[in-house]
Amino acid sequence: MMKLDTPLTIPPQVMSRPVGDETVLLNLESGIYFGLDGIGRLIWESVSAGKTLGHAVQTIVGEYEVDPARAEADVLAFASDLVDRGLLAET
Repeated sequence: MMKLDTPLTIPPQVMSRPVGDETVLLNLESGIYFGLDGIGRLIWESVSAGKTLGHAVQTIVGEYEVDPARAEADVLAFASDLVDRGLLAET
């Protein structure tokens, strides 16, 4: 079960590029593109910088008026979805 301190990495088959106000992801194995904006982009940038999901939660709570427990649940669900799609890997 994923936690806020679970180490995550970007697999070598996943490419990401900022495009305007979003980050575009490409899974080279599946050929599927994904677009992240807002909080999704913030989470991606945090993980790609080697920071924990906990750091992303702290940033979200600091920048948006959101309950910390809700932010934690949403960040964990989002990161789990990215792992399921092969865009992130637990290490």
